[in-house]
Amino acid sequence: MRFLFLALFPMFLFAQSETESTMPKVEKYPKASTSKKYRIAKSKIKDGSYYNAAEYLEDVVTDKPNKIKRVHQLAELNMHLRDYVKAEKYYKAVVEKDAEKYPEDNYYYALMLKANGKYEEAKKKFQEFLKMKDAKDYPQLRSLAKSDIAGCDTAISLLASPTKIKVKHEEGVINNPLQDFSPKPLKDNKILFSSLKSDTAINVDLATNDYFTSVFVAEKQGGVWSNKTELPSPPNDPKTHVGNAVFSADGNTIVFTKCDQSLIATMKCKLYKSTKEGNDWSNAEEIKSLNKEEASTTQPAFGKDKDGNTILYFTSNRGKSGDFDLYYAKLNNDGTFEAAQRLGNEVNTAGDELSPYYNAKTNTFYFSSNGHPGFGGLDVFKTVGTPGSFGEVRNLGTPINTGADDLYFALDEKGSKGFLVSNREGSISQRGSTCCDDIWTVIIRGDVFLKGVFVKRDDPTQTPVEGVDASLYKVNGTNFELQTNEVTGTSAFVMPLQRESTYKLNGTKEGFWPSVDNFSVSEDEERDTITRVFFIDPILKKKVKIENVYFQFDKSNVIAFYGTKIDSVYALLTQNPGWIVEVQGHTDSKGTDEYNEKLSQRRAQEVAKFLVKKGLAKERVTAKWFGKKQPAVPNELPDGSDDPEGRAKNRRVEFKIIVDNMQDAPEFEVGGEVVKEVKTGPGFTTSTKKK
Repeated sequence: MRFLFLALFPMFLFAQSETESTMPKVEKYPKASTSKKYRIAKSKIKDGSYYNAAEYLEDVVTDKPNKIKRVHQLAELNMHLRDYVKAEKYYKAVVEKDAEKYPEDNYYYALMLKANGKYEEAKKKFQEFLKMKDAKDYPQLRSLAKSDIAGCDTAISLLASPTKIKVKHEEGVINNPLQDFSPKPLKDNKILFSSLKSDTAINVDLATNDYFTSVFVAEKQGGVWSNKTELPSPPNDPKTHVGNAVFSADGNTIVFTKCDQSLIATMKCKLYKSTKEGNDWSNAEEIKSLNKEEASTTQPAFGKDKDGNTILYFTSNRGKSGDFDLYYAKLNNDGTFEAAQRLGNEVNTAGDELSPYYNAKTNTFYFSSNGHPGFGGLDVFKTVGTPGSFGEVRNLGTPINTGADDLYFALDEKGSKGFLVSNREGSISQRGSTCCDDIWTVIIRGDVFLKGVFVKRDDPTQTPVEGVDASLYKVNGTNFELQTNEVTGTSAFVMPLQRESTYKLNGTKEGFWPSVDNFSVSEDEERDTITRVFFIDPILKKKVKIENVYFQFDKSNVIAFYGTKIDSVYALLTQNPGWIVEVQGHTDSKGTDEYNEKLSQRRAQEVAKFLVKKGLAKERVTAKWFGKKQPAVPNELPDGSDDPEGRAKNRRVEFKIIVDNMQDAPEFEVGGEVVKEVKTGPGFTTSTKKK
């Protein structure tokens, strides 16, 4: 078994003095001799106080760097403390001084190189270990070294193509300076997890209540975990370590681990269960059919077998090698379990397999292992199927996995978000950058697409508008970068998006006002398709009928009949204060040019005065006159004879509306109807007298 620290409850690795709330310093014995410091270090190792031991032993190695045994011990301590940088340093010192003194250190030196992401160098050192004559005495390490070489190649390949999954450190009450583990997503934005209640390093021989781990529930509010609540007793027990809890599908049963630390730095764990009795839980009942007295049994997870029966996965070191393997047992209808069965070698290896999790929706089995090819310590893997029919085991890649230990992977019901426990850089750390385990959020981020349609705002059927030129721009400050362009059809258009980005979508089509929409895709967007309806409004020109004003022969006064026509012009300009009107006077062809010029002037000015008198500002009304130069219709019939009806249509005033914004301009119907009977119609006369 390699540097396995999370299988049980490893908080004892950071034991310290009774009263200190921070990690101790060797200044406690500033005048102690090197030999005395070494005796203290050995005593601390025996007590399981590895951190304190390392503190003293570092002084010893500094004073006596040629004592290879002490350098070897310090390398081991730092590996157990998961300070990969220091462990690499001291293993390297051992190997370079005497590679054959501690043959296994050649393997662990390569392992630390791998944990620190130095894959090419690590691969070379693993190969050198396999060629050593004494390597044959370490068959398990030889087997692991071969897997590690494949892991280096796997890591290099996977690093070149990281997944779109996001992993981020969680803030709030679920992460403490020491141990936080076994997170399980619950409904309503809650989490079930285990944690050491004390927030300071403690001594393993101090049996205080704060020493023991318990199971908690917390709630996420405003992006931060709060309202940390300890579950009652039972299932928690103030006199022992409790953790690794999991609820049954109906929430009425909780299976968990109790661990007894009878020996320093040694844990023995067993599975227990409690059932819901009203608002309380029944007394913890040991699941004796699954536990082994000589071994640890821990980390339960519910799943399904090929027949759909509920099974319980767990890990145990009951095998001859002492490594942790994965097992399962069928749950009977009466709540008991059948005999445990070991999963096959497609899952279990010569290394350790831990923290099982089963996604029943996708039939995907997740677990952590340091025996399958991976990045460094424990990596998360997956395989599809059920016991006896699992498919290929695959590494989840980066950023799920790192050179550190990554385990306790679990997803929510949707399979889009979950949790992970890792001691990767960024965790709260008491020593180095990778000492301690924290809970990290995992967001499964597949590709994101925009699925949209343009519709008319007042269309209750929301029928897609065809022929819209849709252009998607990525917004970066004041810069707009075109991403894609598409002309819409009868169905929705689809465009690729990126998380943590802001976009502008423009839609243009002749006869429609431009459509402009801005939207953002958050970093934590869980949807793979964002469906949006965009409105595009047709340019609806309101039709305005401006009727001409007609005059009696040789007259310029406005008769009452046409006063209401002029009123409509006044109302239009009142409703649109930015518009102005040009009043244009005309005559028929009777009379001289000079006379008709003056007559058309009087007609235009008369109508203009009428509008001003109604209340329009003078500057909004102008008058122009054209005499007989612009007839609306011919004044004569085709045979050249006089056409009284045609001349009646030409004795007129027209209105030209000048708007301030052409986009807002209505459609004007210029020119009103003229009655056919010229002898009786308004503005006409039966007189044949010339002007």
